[in-house]
Amino acid sequence: MSKTLYHKYPYFFNMLFVLILLSVIRILDMFAWAPESYPDIAKIILISRSFEFLSFLALLFLMLYSYLWAIKKKYTALLIVLIIVFALFGPVLIRLLTAWLEITFWRADIVEPFTLDLIKKYAPGCMLVILFLSATFYLTHLKLLFDKQRETAHKAETLAKDMQLKMLRYQINPHFLFNVLNSIHALIDEDTENAKKLVVEMSEYYRYTLNKQQQTISIEKEVESITKYLEIQKIRFEEKFAYEISIDQNLSAVLIPSFIIHLLIENAVKFGRKSNEQKLVIRLSVKSFDDLLVIKVSNTGKLVKSAPQNENNNDGTGSGIENIKSRLALFYDDNYSFSLTEEDNMVVAAIEIKNISTK
Repeated sequence: MSKTLYHKYPYFFNMLFVLILLSVIRILDMFAWAPESYPDIAKIILISRSFEFLSFLALLFLMLYSYLWAIKKKYTALLIVLIIVFALFGPVLIRLLTAWLEITFWRADIVEPFTLDLIKKYAPGCMLVILFLSATFYLTHLKLLFDKQRETAHKAETLAKDMQLKMLRYQINPHFLFNVLNSIHALIDEDTENAKKLVVEMSEYYRYTLNKQQQTISIEKEVESITKYLEIQKIRFEEKFAYEISIDQNLSAVLIPSFIIHLLIENAVKFGRKSNEQKLVIRLSVKSFDDLLVIKVSNTGKLVKSAPQNENNNDGTGSGIENIKSRLALFYDDNYSFSLTEEDNMVVAAIEIKNISTK
């Protein structure tokens, strides 16, 4: 249970531990310098430092709330200002609150008069405690940030490996391969030129996709692979299949997660054929608007839900959309959106990615 609480409130517990440690050190320091002849000196030190600890604890909550707010709003400059403000004015607040606790719950006769000399006397030690607490907060923030990045990298690596396995399963998918081979067999006698072309396109496509396993790829390279895939489908289905590709030239070198567009194209072909008895038209559009990258894959037909993941899926695309969303979330955090809609007898899958540099 304690471990769960710590993971839930790491900032508080780390700062609390440092505060306890520093309070113990301050008590020991006072014992070392206190006059032995002073009556009840040990009791006075322990009680007064206990009230001081409670004052620091109240300040800790105020610091924690303020710092977390600044971190959440991503105001780095404000965080620095808050640290300076607490370091400068914190000692005054601590001394006032400690004096009030001593007067209210103990003895008023031992409380020193609140003067500038008193502040000068207590300020260095209090400022040091506040700076240590601020440093603890920031180091905790850096550690949590590092842990999050490491966890994200681990998830990305795991997802990438899973994606590679799905890619390989797709790339050597016997269903797709047998269909292409059957098309070649049918074309050998009827249309020798197209049969040869299909063999070349298929060999180049497999050579390309089997050698490309990196996590990111340029849009230009991704489109090259897609074009080969679409050419194979065009030769197979002849006049029943057509495709259009429109890519802004300035986007060729932009890196995106590999196979993101390809999976959209694959789904468009698969479900477009299922929901459309007429000619299947696939359109790919990649445009940019300022720093917004917009990728659209459209197909004639109706919007069809993919098969559940636990069902047999010959084309291996049942979880393609979810995989795309997961990879986009890992690569772009909240700077992306994905939509799948039906517009004017066309199914449109759209990806929008913010803060993309095309230079």
